[in-house]
Amino acid sequence: MSLANVLLNVLGPVAVLVGLGAVAGPRLAIDSGSLSRLAYWVFGPAFVFSLLAEADLERSVVIGLMVAALAGMVGALVVVGGWAGLTGAGYETGAAMAMTSVWGNVGNAGLAIVAFALGDDALPVAGVLMVTINLASLVLGVGMAQARTASIGAAVIRGLSAPMTIAGGVALVINLIGIDLPLLADRSIGLLAQALIPVMLFGLGLQLVASGRPRWTNELGIVAVAKLMVAPAVAAAVAVAVGLDGDALAAVIIQSAMPPAVFCSVVAAENDLLPDRVTAAVVATTGISVVTLPVVLLAI
Repeated sequence: MSLANVLLNVLGPVAVLVGLGAVAGPRLAIDSGSLSRLAYWVFGPAFVFSLLAEADLERSVVIGLMVAALAGMVGALVVVGGWAGLTGAGYETGAAMAMTSVWGNVGNAGLAIVAFALGDDALPVAGVLMVTINLASLVLGVGMAQARTASIGAAVIRGLSAPMTIAGGVALVINLIGIDLPLLADRSIGLLAQALIPVMLFGLGLQLVASGRPRWTNELGIVAVAKLMVAPAVAAAVAVAVGLDGDALAAVIIQSAMPPAVFCSVVAAENDLLPDRVTAAVVATTGISVVTLPVVLLAI
């Protein structure tokens, strides 16, 4: 894959939709919060269900994907945890850094980049990674935020009851049992699923514009290194060790190399976990990924 192909045919369509959201969204007075909720409650669950209900994935591959993705997240946590310990950063700073270093944008942009780089046949693999990373990150992020005032059990329950998690669980059961959905349900869910990627990319443009220009700090640098370099490197090494190859290996690397999810800002704001710093990390690391992602795509 050449650099021109990566920039024009893989990252180009993603940039166009994000840019469209950034330019047209504010002028049309579109509420990014409404788009996010629509994706979270409707399009996201439909997409995950549609991917996993009929996906032809071996159990060993699914387990390997989950292990590799989680290993990459642990690698990033070790980096930010070590930095926080050495510098004496407070609990809130460490928690904010941890969340943004492990929770990648595997939905908004990750799915689209996997589809453009590897083809639609790789989307079921990307879907497994999306559910794994989102669930683990949601539990971790909310858990660390609520640990100041509540038990971590609340975070676990919230993560397990997230719409995409439930949809993924139901879809996997249907897949394993071999149930065929009625044509009406199958087509309805499929239509909703097709709306997810464009809506989320458009909404990402809106959210990035609203966030404004971040102020650079050492914390942002550590998060960028942990998220964009350490996480994909560790995930790739573990993926190879557990026997993944081809599109499965490439998808693990791509999804692990994605910048922090915009949803980190939502969790930080809802739980009063340094929302300004979290948003700055999301925006800054997303900007840096414009350079790192082409390198990753050329390497796979």
